[in-house]
Amino acid sequence: MPETNFPKPRILQHDFEGGSDIVSWFQTKDASDSFSDIPQLPETLTTGTTVAICTYKRAASLKRALDSIAIQDDRPSQLIIVDASPDQDTETVVREHVDLARLADNTLYFRVTDGLRGLTRQRNFSMRFTTSDLVVFFDDDVVLQADCLREMARVHRDRGEQVAGVAGSTPEHTESPTRLWKIRKLLHIVPDLRPGSYSASGMSVPWFVKPGTDELTEGDWLPGYSMMWKTKHARELGFCESFDSYAQSEDLDFSLRMRDKGALVLAGPAHLQHLPDPSGRPNHFKLGYMAIHNRYHIFKRTYPDRGWADNTQFIYTWTMDSVLHARGLVIPSQSAATLKHLAGRMKALFHAIIGK
Repeated sequence: MPETNFPKPRILQHDFEGGSDIVSWFQTKDASDSFSDIPQLPETLTTGTTVAICTYKRAASLKRALDSIAIQDDRPSQLIIVDASPDQDTETVVREHVDLARLADNTLYFRVTDGLRGLTRQRNFSMRFTTSDLVVFFDDDVVLQADCLREMARVHRDRGEQVAGVAGSTPEHTESPTRLWKIRKLLHIVPDLRPGSYSASGMSVPWFVKPGTDELTEGDWLPGYSMMWKTKHARELGFCESFDSYAQSEDLDFSLRMRDKGALVLAGPAHLQHLPDPSGRPNHFKLGYMAIHNRYHIFKRTYPDRGWADNTQFIYTWTMDSVLHARGLVIPSQSAATLKHLAGRMKALFHAIIGK
């Protein structure tokens, strides 16, 4: 490994909204001695793109993502990594990355604890230090093709204020709905299968688009593993920090609130892969609980004037979807995990019924 002259991590006690958190950080440019020396909420944002990656105990996946950022033909102006890992493995991967100096004009790394831990908190934290007019949030388990950043930014530049958010396209997208989604439509769980839509049942439809298409497709939400926003709007709205830890459906919540700012589109020419990493995820019971609990609160915020019929439709939707999910019980290798997941869902459904 070649020697580098990057600054050593600084350990700082810093107060954020009344809570003291230990934050370890370093940057590759314009090294400073305190948080006050790092640009925060500048009055004028510069033209460029900030890549923000929030990570937790996925050092190997993050390294793969950084490797793909290094080959971008549109170099980001900033790379901000917010790491909530309890160990130093991820920090070591970042500091020892062979292309660290070339990943972005300036790379900022933070290792956070306690009140700053959790995907939504880490994303809001990253925006405190964003200096460019565009910010893109990538999960740590993505692999970008060389054109990804350029094509995502191009949609924003070409369409201006008409567009609020842009997502990349993955080979995993399917052009036609799966059998399971056709069953959901047949059971009136969703009214239709329009790609990237959100219905009054509280369920969002996946992005059924032709892999490799060069088209732009508009929807109601963007996938959280790849979404580029205008920084001014993203800061104004912020991610909902009541969705803590893994924060399932935080992308849906943020997207639905962002729709008032402009269109949300999936950019076919912006290519990446999403390779889900099971590490760093909550247990199956908590995942099942969040699957309904988080969506219920999104449903309430999205439809504040809902009536009893809307609430009944939500309960029906997620009860029937849980029945469909129970098919995993007949597969020996999945039965234990499925049972725990369903138990979490049942608890969340009960809370939804009593309005909790």
